[in-house]
Amino acid sequence: MLDWFVLTTFAGWIGAACILLAFWLLTHKVAHSHSYIYLGLNLVGGFLLAIETYVHDSYASFALNSVWVIIAIYGLGWAHRRREPKKHQLMGKR
Repeated sequence: MLDWFVLTTFAGWIGAACILLAFWLLTHKVAHSHSYIYLGLNLVGGFLLAIETYVHDSYASFALNSVWVIIAIYGLGWAHRRREPKKHQLMGKR
């Protein structure tokens, strides 16, 4: 059976892959910086890396990844609000 240390190390590698994939998608113009896929990959990647760094007592990296997650959550909220139809569009007014 795998122990906690090995599982969190694996989670950290998956998290790093998510963040690198998000960056690759951005630089190759497959996704933009406010897209759900870009922000979602950063959220998942940052969260998995935060878990891994906390378990491995790397508190500076834990703080960095925690802030990364907060920024991704904020970005997802901003992107969601931006995509909602305007109130006047719901009423059929122009």
